[in-house]
Amino acid sequence: MADETLTLLRIRLGIEAAESWWRQLDGSSRVRWEYVTLARADKARGLFFRYRDKVFSFTDCTSFVLMRELKLREALTTDHHFVQAGFGIKP
Repeated sequence: MADETLTLLRIRLGIEAAESWWRQLDGSSRVRWEYVTLARADKARGLFFRYRDKVFSFTDCTSFVLMRELKLREALTTDHHFVQAGFGIKP
């Protein structure tokens, strides 16, 4: 999700790089924003507490819920948690 990338950019490259990336993302016609509604958050919370043998972040779980709902099979990530949740990844 964009929030984790934004945070990573800020930590590794600084606030200016994070802001530049955000402007590009937000202005792109190729991006469709999906929001975490209360229903989606409830489903994500269920996943978060169900998989006690995993260390999924809550953000991971919201991504899993959205991806399942939108019938997406692959994520642009290097996060192995997506593989553990049954998705393919594209680094």
